[in-house]
Amino acid sequence: MARGSRSTPSKQRADRGVKRVVLGDLRFQTWFHSIYPEELVSKDTDVLYVCRWCFRYTCDAGAYAGHTRVCEFRTSPPGVKVYEHGGYAVWELDGEDQKLFAQNLSLFAKLFLDHKSVFFDVTSFLYYILTYTDPKDPENYHILGYFSKEKLSWDANNLACILIFPPYQHKQLGKLLMGVSYKLSGWECEGGFIGGPERPLSEMGRRSYTRFWEERIARYFLLGPPGGDPDEFVQQKQNATKAAKKRPHRERMTVRDIGLATGMLTEDVITALKEMGVWSPTWRARSARERHPRLPGMATRMAEKFMIW
Repeated sequence: MARGSRSTPSKQRADRGVKRVVLGDLRFQTWFHSIYPEELVSKDTDVLYVCRWCFRYTCDAGAYAGHTRVCEFRTSPPGVKVYEHGGYAVWELDGEDQKLFAQNLSLFAKLFLDHKSVFFDVTSFLYYILTYTDPKDPENYHILGYFSKEKLSWDANNLACILIFPPYQHKQLGKLLMGVSYKLSGWECEGGFIGGPERPLSEMGRRSYTRFWEERIARYFLLGPPGGDPDEFVQQKQNATKAAKKRPHRERMTVRDIGLATGMLTEDVITALKEMGVWSPTWRARSARERHPRLPGMATRMAEKFMIW
């Protein structure tokens, strides 16, 4: 089930087992129970030490300190870099090739996700790790969160699970990972791949994705489709307006048109448009056309509500 990064829950689970974790030089509270092996992590564990590079875990501070000095991933995360900008990077790794890493990451993530079900059967998933490296200290990177996706999804899911670790939340990093998931979908086949997050979404996940979809559609209306030249698109808009003399510039498009241009599922486009307040289906034609209603004057109304680039 797809889960979005979220704020601390109003009430932490009393039976969550591990109460706090140490991740590198950070110490913070857990939210939920995770199924760590009881022979290694007892139910009354107060502090669990987790390697910030490989997510191996121990209840022994000395063993933790010894491991961090020799961790094989202390200088670079596993996998292949698929995104890089401003110190942030996303690394793709195969759960089959990095099975132990993926399992340990999943166990750690469960401490902050209420409904996560995949912990050990990781071979059918790809994992995308978000890191940040300070340019002033290029040998020292931090893992901030991740998302996973099935290698083969019959439901066109481009994301299965997403989490930004608690110390790094409220920095728009979840939105960054969502954007990467859609970018990867566009690379998967010629002409792009229409997909979305795995359902059902948590309430927080639904709100996070709705905001992301709204912004994605608004960008399309104002700057053109993802991957296009925004300056050229804006110039074409201006030329079209001039050609129409003083008449308001209006466009007609279908929900399907928007979905194809943005790589979004029709149902997700409709959800976003309703939240934007620009949902205006036609009253006529209730068969096939009812599934893809016309949306007159959309670009103008969007520009008034979303003053973005």
